[in-house]
Amino acid sequence: MIGNLKNNEYLLYFSVLITIFFILCAAPMEIKSSTKHRDIVNFGESINSVEWMVVNDNVMGGVSRSRVSINPEGYMLFNGNVSLDYGGGFASVRSSYENWEIGKFDGFVIKVWGDGKTYQFRCRMGNNFDGVAYRHYFQTNNVNWQEIRLPFSKFVPTYRGRIISDAAPLEPKTIRNLGLMISDKQSGNFNLKIAWIGVY
Repeated sequence: MIGNLKNNEYLLYFSVLITIFFILCAAPMEIKSSTKHRDIVNFGESINSVEWMVVNDNVMGGVSRSRVSINPEGYMLFNGNVSLDYGGGFASVRSSYENWEIGKFDGFVIKVWGDGKTYQFRCRMGNNFDGVAYRHYFQTNNVNWQEIRLPFSKFVPTYRGRIISDAAPLEPKTIRNLGLMISDKQSGNFNLKIAWIGVY
């Protein structure tokens, strides 16, 4: 009877050890897969061959102002003032045209520190400067850094602010241009820091 009790205790002991072993092995894998991404632009490291240019509503007579600068602390600052005067109401910044080879990924992920306003992350296929832009809205806070995922499947095709219902779906492998925009009658000063842009 004592021998049987010891055998049962040994079986229970090894069962617990095996269970703990599998839990410890599985947990890191889950954490890794949920946070894994590839930087395509990182303002705190050397992954930053991309050039950026401001495009505001003055192209249509507006008077909004914005600027973009690289801060030595490791982020890009996009800030300025949106004015609704003279039919305007937006400020934006665009990247140079690059081939990031991101066709096998599911979406963009960005690290930002904002001001509580809503922004658009935008991208274009091919090298057409004034073609269809695919947008995804994201909400910021002014408290801390946020990592925000933007699935490719949720991007909406637009042209000069209007949704294009018959546009071709977004093809990640042909994305060549990235951008950020503030619009939607959000007048006044704005301030957005971007630490990096990646894909997941």
